[in-house]
Amino acid sequence: MKSIRKSILCLSTSVVALSGGLVLQTTTASAQSASSSQAQGSAAGQETNTEVLQEIVITAQRRLENLQTVPISAAVIGRDAIVKSNIKSLTDVSQISPSIHVAEGGRSSNIYVRGTGSAESQSLDQSVATFVDDIFHGRSRSSSAAFLDLERVEILRGPQSTFFGNNAIAGAFNIVTKKPDGELGGWVRGLLSPTGGSNGGQYVAEGAINIPISDAFSFRGAGTFNGQRGWVVNTVTGAHQPDQQNYALRGTIRYNPDSNLDVLLKGEIGKNLNKSGLVVQNTSCPPPAPFVASGFCAVNLSMGLPTGLHNDQNASSPGQEIKLDTHEAVLTIDRKIGEYSLVSTSGYSGYNFNFDLDTDATPLQLLNVQAPERYQQFSEELRFSSPSEGRLQYLTGVYFQADRLNLEQSVSFPVLTPVLANTPAFTALLPYAPIGQRVNARQDERVYSAFGSVTWAVDEKLKLSAGLRGSIVEKDFDWALNFGTATQDYGGIVPLPATVMSLPSLLGLGTVGAVSLTRTDRALMPSVRAQYQLDPRTMVYASYSRGFKAGGFSAGDITAVAGNFPFNPEHVNAYEAGLKSELFDRSLLLNFALFRNDFDALQVSITTAGSSGAFLNFIRNVASSQAQGVEMEAQWLVNPLLRLSVSGSYLDSRYGRYPNAGPTSMQELLGIPSQDLSGQRTPFAPEWSGTVSATLTLPVGDRYRLTAEGIAILSTDYQTYTTLDPLTLQPGYVRIDSRLTFEQVGGRWAIDLIGRNLNNAVVRTFSVVQPLSVGSLAQAKEQGANIAIQGRLSF
Repeated sequence: MKSIRKSILCLSTSVVALSGGLVLQTTTASAQSASSSQAQGSAAGQETNTEVLQEIVITAQRRLENLQTVPISAAVIGRDAIVKSNIKSLTDVSQISPSIHVAEGGRSSNIYVRGTGSAESQSLDQSVATFVDDIFHGRSRSSSAAFLDLERVEILRGPQSTFFGNNAIAGAFNIVTKKPDGELGGWVRGLLSPTGGSNGGQYVAEGAINIPISDAFSFRGAGTFNGQRGWVVNTVTGAHQPDQQNYALRGTIRYNPDSNLDVLLKGEIGKNLNKSGLVVQNTSCPPPAPFVASGFCAVNLSMGLPTGLHNDQNASSPGQEIKLDTHEAVLTIDRKIGEYSLVSTSGYSGYNFNFDLDTDATPLQLLNVQAPERYQQFSEELRFSSPSEGRLQYLTGVYFQADRLNLEQSVSFPVLTPVLANTPAFTALLPYAPIGQRVNARQDERVYSAFGSVTWAVDEKLKLSAGLRGSIVEKDFDWALNFGTATQDYGGIVPLPATVMSLPSLLGLGTVGAVSLTRTDRALMPSVRAQYQLDPRTMVYASYSRGFKAGGFSAGDITAVAGNFPFNPEHVNAYEAGLKSELFDRSLLLNFALFRNDFDALQVSITTAGSSGAFLNFIRNVASSQAQGVEMEAQWLVNPLLRLSVSGSYLDSRYGRYPNAGPTSMQELLGIPSQDLSGQRTPFAPEWSGTVSATLTLPVGDRYRLTAEGIAILSTDYQTYTTLDPLTLQPGYVRIDSRLTFEQVGGRWAIDLIGRNLNNAVVRTFSVVQPLSVGSLAQAKEQGANIAIQGRLSF
């Protein structure tokens, strides 16, 4: 903490521009309407008046509303900041937002808000839901999809049950894309970074064009091609990692013949390819006493390979890959019926995902996993809403979703081949070496929901709101495990003959079998809110909401015992009180939120290592947790040239009850099979986190201006692994980003120099214990110090 405080003092005269994810912009003293605020902004910058803070619009309650009038804790990243600072994905969003964590993991990505998220498992619905143009994207793998031509990203903290559904139990990302309008125009940008050091050789070519076809029809097309050469050097192959290539294309047609009808048809495809797979480094190798280097760690040490995070080197084997192909079509029809609105949103989306991972973290092919996923989803939502004006406002709707998930996990065990050769009981398997295990699972899901809300303006100052959503979630599940010969490094498992099919079970690799199960979960999720306008620019509020996340089946279970697969729903009772204010003629914004979330029957992933080195993964409802704390945000327009921002969070997120958690490395060494984590902090839950920022804009003659901004992202320590192993602790850190922009007044063109992690802070994003190597780890980290130059043009 002392070093963090010192860094804050050093930065107080020079820091930055993105405040906890809420982008500070300016506007004229006359407040803009919600619709015009949503439509404004260009990718190359925009001329604004610098008298007051700009109104920020969100749709957290399915209406266009000023953020400062909505009684929830939320932050918004606007389109200008997304482009100017090269924010490419939800992972980038989380790196500048307090109490948010998004990063790629092994069995699934890690997505946490306020210390709560879904454990690392393909089986779990995400506790933090993602919506893109009102379409639910609940699988964690979609979090790595590239951003393209966005209007804004809304970060909604706490359960969002009434308006977003059963799986937004910890929060939601509400992503809104840019829509066609009646103006001919567009924008392009290009970005490059050096290939030396940790710059990674990044590149971006991106743009959008808006074409009015007639008085009623308009079209908007957008595309991006981006990636990087990589900043971690594989000392064995010489390859740079992560070697990424991503693209996305979108076309949207709008039919808007009059003010009573607005029809949008959107189609989008995307591809994200990381030719390096999950980029991890072998750490705690050799491990501290009383551990001794063993297993795969000992292999790396014997070969003289690099270990540790304080370098940009690893020694992983070739052939690893992460590949995500996405597709989506959305039809939105907004029909005005007098003063009322009927909105239909129909969506079809899906993805194909593949993950090839060398889990031994050595350059040898010893223990490999291939984990493909295929997902398809159709959804339909109908909403009927009253006018936004009037003392009584209401909204009601129904929702249906049908989806299918196909999972596969193929594990090859070349490491066991010597065991087969030297153990008489297993010599019958030697002709089929290397042995592989293949798990196939399929889940069909149907979601039925009805929801509604009503807001009563008691008088000019007091508003009371109530909401209710009822949901029924049905799931059908099929699972099968068999063994075979691993005919290639990743996947390619050819089944063993029936005479020896069950023999690998004696090695602890699981039980051959098949399981078919069904379940139905039902829930009612009420919410109530009260807000009081102390004066025209100061509002206080209090709320209660109940959240629900459906139960499911643990596809990672390898016991073939039907009773081990199901897990039950989890629930939350959430309480929040806050203040939102704009003071001193709207030159100072000051917001506070106090919250407490009580989670019951928490779905947790229990991971242990089997004798073969394979990880055993189970989902159980064995925990409760409480997350409570304070969030604050302050933005000060000091004068037309200087803006200052501070945002931060104090978070106390702990397990209330969590017996029988997986063991730490020390407990495993001592032969202790489990631990009790009751009362301990949850993962990815720093006690203190925040940003300190400032922006200085200077005119250069009458035609140009220079903007300097920087950001200090601060965090105290937190855990990066579910067992809370002391070896996986992320120490507190300060990370410094910056941007220098030279642009034409009016925003036609601009040049940006973007710096990230300029002080080279080591920030762990993912941790896992290294198989067969007690006390050693495989960890991933954020990119080190890097700079990039960007050019932007609007037309």
